[in-house]
Amino acid sequence: MPSLTLNFLVALAISGVQVTAQNCACGYKDSSGHVWREAIISTFTQTAGALAAVNNDWIIATDFEAQGGTATANIQYTQANVFEYQDALGLKASAYTGGGSVNCAEIFTNRKDILYGSFRMRAQVPSVPGVVFGFFTYISDTQEQDIEFLSSDVDYYQQVHYTNQPGSLNGNTDPDAAKDVTIPGADFTTFGVHRFDWLPTQTVYSYDGSGLTSQTIISKNVPTTPSEFILNVWSNGDPGWSHGPPTADAIATVQYVNLYFNSTSFSVTAFNSACSAAGNIAPCSV
Repeated sequence: MPSLTLNFLVALAISGVQVTAQNCACGYKDSSGHVWREAIISTFTQTAGALAAVNNDWIIATDFEAQGGTATANIQYTQANVFEYQDALGLKASAYTGGGSVNCAEIFTNRKDILYGSFRMRAQVPSVPGVVFGFFTYISDTQEQDIEFLSSDVDYYQQVHYTNQPGSLNGNTDPDAAKDVTIPGADFTTFGVHRFDWLPTQTVYSYDGSGLTSQTIISKNVPTTPSEFILNVWSNGDPGWSHGPPTADAIATVQYVNLYFNSTSFSVTAFNSACSAAGNIAPCSV
């Protein structure tokens, strides 16, 4: 199924709920009652293949990022590391060969106008030590909110790092902006839904999987600037964060990414007009 923006959802899986052939001209209503005007639905398990979904709404990064400080390798994002994998999307940081750069994977939305929303992915984290798996909004280093998994964490399969950047204050971790959360009984190496809701006054991070649910709220450093959305798997060998580089291929497996959001390109007035033209139907429940 192609990824769609705003109008029609066909066979959309949302946390196990199937939404079929709906007209969503009046938006997408989440379980908290927020109505989002637009959506990017990327179903990487579709018959056409994961890369077909990527190509609809995402760009594959090919940047070279020189690293400094305590990093021991540079980052080279490469198209080949974004690939079909186990009937889903694979994002890979390749086994390091000592050539100075780690081949890594990143995709980002072809839009940078996203302002508030509810963002979900169903994924398995990498189990090879030495990489970071990120799911986040970004426009600058101080306008960013992150879900990150560090495969070198001792309890990487149940620990997640939530941050509204900057996550440090006076050179130390800011506990009001960065939360390291352990979810006892969770297993992130099995498929689960990782989510955050970007609201004007807070970011609500959550997990639903392994028969468990968890929620963490950060009210500090909530971004206020239109942004893009990014998924990546990377390593630079920094002993203070990614560790590594990995000695074997480290792969995150993503079944879907569902982004429900408002944007600066589709105003409330334009949205209300589109909804009225559609007969003021009920929003789609997500």
